[in-house]
Formats: sequence, structure tokens, C-alpha cells
Amino acid sequence: MIRLGAIAALLAMAAGLALAGCHASATGGERELVIGTEGLYPPWNFTRADGQLAGYEPDYLRVLCARVHRRCRMVAMDWDGMVGALQTGKIDLIADAVQVTAERASVLWFTRPYAVTTGVIATLRDGPMATMADTGALMDFDHKGPALDAAIGRLRGSLAGKVIGVQMAGTFDNFLNQSIGSGAKTGVTLRYYRTMGERDLDLLNGRIDATLEDESYLRPLTQTRDGAALVLTGPRMIGGSMGRGEALAFRPGDKALHDAFDGAIASTLADGTARRLGLKWFRMDATPK
Repeated sequence: MIRLGAIAALLAMAAGLALAGCHASATGGERELVIGTEGLYPPWNFTRADGQLAGYEPDYLRVLCARVHRRCRMVAMDWDGMVGALQTGKIDLIADAVQVTAERASVLWFTRPYAVTTGVIATLRDGPMATMADTGALMDFDHKGPALDAAIGRLRGSLAGKVIGVQMAGTFDNFLNQSIGSGAKTGVTLRYYRTMGERDLDLLNGRIDATLEDESYLRPLTQTRDGAALVLTGPRMIGGSMGRGEALAFRPGDKALHDAFDGAIASTLADGTARRLGLKWFRMDATPK
């Protein structure tokens, strides 16, 4: 996901999921690794009715933990407390669709990305924003220049006077404030949500005009019965404060563990495992190109 939580020290306690398949290949003398995730961000990670974690990252971590020969357990916790839990040693790494950004890299060590996805706008199919300018075009905020400036201007025009729902303290919240602006200056109103479900319900019921979210989350949503009322519109956005790819996050200085998982990710990119899981959960190939 694509989110940046406050660096807090309090850990939100939640139920854990042992990663089946890791135990058989783990070395007996090493302790179990604890992996933080949110369990509320389908299809990356979510909590099933039986309390078990499922999704791309639980599946992917089973593979990675087996390849680094460690026992692993994923625990669900609030995003706002995840970085603090990592820094205080309550978890060993974060696997929560964490986008690599310069701001985050100042406090976290990232592996190479295991996926690269774009941000996109979703709105009601029959609403006034359904046919925004530059729909489908790639808008890369790492490539500054007149073309990007013009595209930002068109995006601001499309969002003016609209209410956009975003997750609180998330990547897209930061992006909209930094790159587009909100309030009286631009006419863009941001409405904040703690969970995706609350935001999606408001979007489907017309209480907000649109949301800016990761395509890997929104595309499967539009293929559900309720989500069929939505359409993806506007440019596909990447780079800048949105980051450029999802990676595992470690404590700075935890080199051995970081390098082991980084090598395991490389092997899954080389042998097609990451691509296969992306097609299963995202319905698209999200591997870095």
C-alpha cells in the first residue's frame, strides 16, 4: 500500500498467523521472525472471516521465509504503530505494500522492490469525474519538466471543487498535499479515513467524489459486485512522494537479515514466482521492469 504512517512507539496487538511452509525449512536454532502487516489492504493482505491472514504478501512471505530458511509469523497491527514496532524490536520487518520513498528511506532499510504499481483515481462510473483528462496515461513525478507541469495543471483542474477521500497519513495523502495542494488555494478538499473500507463505502454512496489509491487495490475492487459501480479515471501516477515500488522494510543496520531477504526477492523475480503471485492476486503483472 501505498502509505506512510506516523513513527510511533506503541504497538497495536493483534492476532498472528504462522506462515505454513516456513517451518519445515527453518534452521532449528534461530528464533522465529515476526513480520508486521495491516491485514486490511486487499489484495496485498487481508484478514479472512476465520481470522487468518491472506493475500499476496502472506503468500509471498511463505516463499521468501522458506528461501532464507527461517521460521516466520505475520502479525496484524495498525499501520500507525508499525514503524515504531519495528524500531523497538517488537517486529523484525514490515510487509505491507510499503512504497519506497526518500522520506521513508531516511528511517528504514528497504529491499529491492518486489512489485511496482501506480496510483490512480476511482470515481462513480456515472459521475462527473468519470472521463478525466489524461485517462490511462503514465504521469511520472521523477521526470520533471514542462510536460509534467502541464499534466499537473490538468489534474488540478479535474480535482478542483471535488472531495477526495484518502487514508490518513498515507502516501496519497502526502502526494496530494505536496504536489496538488488542497484547501482554498486549489479548491480540492481531502477527507481522511482510518480504513479503506470506510472510504470505499463513502465513495460508493456518493459522499465523496473520488479517491486516489493504488491500482493494484482498485482494479480488483472494480471487478466485484459493488465495485462495478466504479471506474478508474485520470492518469496512472508514479514517482515523487508516491515512491517507486513496494519493498520489505527493516531496521537500519540489520544487514544480514536485510541481505538474506533481498537475495530471496531477487530469486523470485528471476524464476517468475513474483509474477505468478501478482497475476493471481492483482490480475496483472506487477513485477519491476
